[in-house]
Amino acid sequence: MVAFNSRGNSALRRFHIKRGALIPIIALFILAGSSVISFPNLSVEHSVACRECHISGAGGGARTEFGNYAVALNELTLEKTKKWAVEKYRKPRIAPSLLVGFDSRHLVLEDGTVFRMQSDLFVTFEPFEGLQYHTRLTENGARENYGQLLFCDNRFYVRAGRFAPAFGLKQADHQGFNRARTGNGTNIFLDGASIGGELYGVNVALESFNQFGQELTGIHAFRVGSIGSFGYLAGLSSRFSERMNGNYGLYPPAKSLFGGVSWNRFTLLGEGNLIGKYDDAVATYYAVHARIIWGLYAVGEYNFYDSDRRFKNGIEEWVRTSIDFYPVPFVQIRPSYTRYLRDFTGTKDERDVVFLQFHVGY
Repeated sequence: MVAFNSRGNSALRRFHIKRGALIPIIALFILAGSSVISFPNLSVEHSVACRECHISGAGGGARTEFGNYAVALNELTLEKTKKWAVEKYRKPRIAPSLLVGFDSRHLVLEDGTVFRMQSDLFVTFEPFEGLQYHTRLTENGARENYGQLLFCDNRFYVRAGRFAPAFGLKQADHQGFNRARTGNGTNIFLDGASIGGELYGVNVALESFNQFGQELTGIHAFRVGSIGSFGYLAGLSSRFSERMNGNYGLYPPAKSLFGGVSWNRFTLLGEGNLIGKYDDAVATYYAVHARIIWGLYAVGEYNFYDSDRRFKNGIEEWVRTSIDFYPVPFVQIRPSYTRYLRDFTGTKDERDVVFLQFHVGY
């Protein structure tokens, strides 16, 4: 989802084991997979930058008042329940200087096992106009917290603290190779500083992090807009990593070229990644979102990863079909079917996975 405040969220390396034994491994993997949630297809469809609907300028995580009202309340719901929901709606701003939100997500596997994937509480404190302190609270304490200064009519920001890096498409599914293989997977919050904003229609973020002594710097830039009846998004990201003890650890150098186009009920998204100092590996992601009716979407996704860019060895590949159903605002039900085409050996694989996600976010 894209978001506004008062100014207007490791890919599974599958083993050759029986399907029954595979279920808990998949569950644990997916369990970790959705702390930073975002729907870039909505940004493309409405030609709106992520910062309009999220506290973070890079998108994902806590939503603003605009993101909750204009998107979740008025769009991500069935038409039949919208009138009732608007009458019952309460704003997330519980005081002039205090904005709250939450994300709760559960996963139901095909054997009936239920896992709690996420239970996050968001709190944004605004002691002065243009000055924010934001934190994400979990049962293990504060996972994300930073101070943010907005200026020039909130077009620009300076941020310092612990937050998620801006890189590529921040789609909802963090199992994607374009997320996990580039070091931008689930629950990645780093200590650093960022400056960003909109310049001549282009949203830019310059970031610097220090993670356990490893220096990381990045640039993220994209533009959203429309041409006639078509909406579009086009962008690029690049991260430079310091080599430590002979390797880059979890955060290799990476480049991303991403974008999307939307027309009528259909939105197409795509991202290509080169990973490693010498572009050693390649990862791609494609998705199509089709709105059946308001509150009901069909989604198809494709993920591909090649560890040596030879397109013969070290290939991982899978496809997924899902239904995104929003019976009432702030509630998402997502049944999904994942088909694994090739594992890391490059061989074909006939295993598949069926699961259901239940998500309440505000």
